[in-house]
Amino acid sequence: MSELSGNKLGFWSIFFLGINSIIGSGIFLLPNKAYADVGLASIVVILINAVLALFLALCFAETASIFDKNGSSFVYAKEAYGNFVGFEIGIFAWFIGIVSWAAELQGFLTALGGIYPLAVDPYYNKIFVIAIGAFLGVLNYLGVKFSKILNNVITVSKLLPLILFIFIGIFFIKGPDFFPLVPKIQTGLATGNLGVATLVIFYAFTGFDLLAVAAEDMENPTKNLPKAIIWVMVFCSVFYLLIMIVCIGLLGPKLGTTSVPIATATAAIFGNTGFLFITIATLVSIGGITIALSFIAPRSIQALADSHYVPVIFNKKGRFGTAGFAILITTLITISLALYGNFIFLASLTVIARLIEFISTAGSVLVFRKRKLKALYKIPLGPIIPVVAIVLSIWLLAQSSYEKLIFVIIGLVIGGILYVFYAKKQMEKN
Repeated sequence: MSELSGNKLGFWSIFFLGINSIIGSGIFLLPNKAYADVGLASIVVILINAVLALFLALCFAETASIFDKNGSSFVYAKEAYGNFVGFEIGIFAWFIGIVSWAAELQGFLTALGGIYPLAVDPYYNKIFVIAIGAFLGVLNYLGVKFSKILNNVITVSKLLPLILFIFIGIFFIKGPDFFPLVPKIQTGLATGNLGVATLVIFYAFTGFDLLAVAAEDMENPTKNLPKAIIWVMVFCSVFYLLIMIVCIGLLGPKLGTTSVPIATATAAIFGNTGFLFITIATLVSIGGITIALSFIAPRSIQALADSHYVPVIFNKKGRFGTAGFAILITTLITISLALYGNFIFLASLTVIARLIEFISTAGSVLVFRKRKLKALYKIPLGPIIPVVAIVLSIWLLAQSSYEKLIFVIIGLVIGGILYVFYAKKQMEKN
């Protein structure tokens, strides 16, 4: 692209990377859940998530500008809080990759269920999960790389149908579904489900952290990264808000009862042809992300093994040049989680795991400022934005169920055991 300088990413490359990282299955499949929980107040849910995601993204931008290498929550946490917390966050990065892969796998089958009901049948769904998960694990082991081919395809396939949906659907909106506006919003907020709806929809906003981890590969990151983060989050927030408004305007109360909201809303205008078009676009988008995550998920544990923080077998290369053991364990855990929970459950679990990582990074901003570490980019308004991000993140965590928190606690315990019996000794050596 013309904005590239050598191998560095320019502003527009960073911008489109952010769009591709954020817009995925969440906005295709979750508007129904938000509307079912809080009705018209789902518009407020989008705005709350937009603020939280922007504030957290800015925290990543500042921490990434401190280090002279590609950033990650593991690096920030290790520097800010010490080896133990850093290692726990590193393990969480692996866990997040696993749960995200499982969520997208079930998201793909949920979307497929709109045209092929067996995909969501309790029995056949499990067969599909095992078959697709195992296939992607083997593909990963064989070292087949799809990222370069899929990147442009995924971006176009997810944006074009959504843009058409907004620009055509806005002319078919039914006004009575919105009025009286304020009383309907107040009714939704009074249900007490605001926190639950916000927690689930936040999944659609995640992915912004991927921008900050590649700051080293960006052209003038202190200028372009913060600017790109702000515009990416503004674009996604406005985009999501318009999608939610059009969905409500086309379906009204029916929005809360469908599992494929955008496809169903499109069918209200164009019938079965529109439903099929959006469903296929959804499958291409989610399918591409599912494949990408199957390659990304094992890499976090490989990175820890490469630093000798977990047993080196996790990064031992086989005949195809890939880490077979890391891929095997990651694939088995992913399949197990996808067999256990549906898309909504896994999306919420992903959010909870990410929030712990995000709270750590937002807190790192305050720690680094206290130590007076030089940041090439500094968030405005002093400590206000990191503090608000932490408070909102803790509030969202408090909305999660005990069942999901148990999974997170198990992850923390496993990380603690690995640290005490292995990683601590390795870190001391290094």
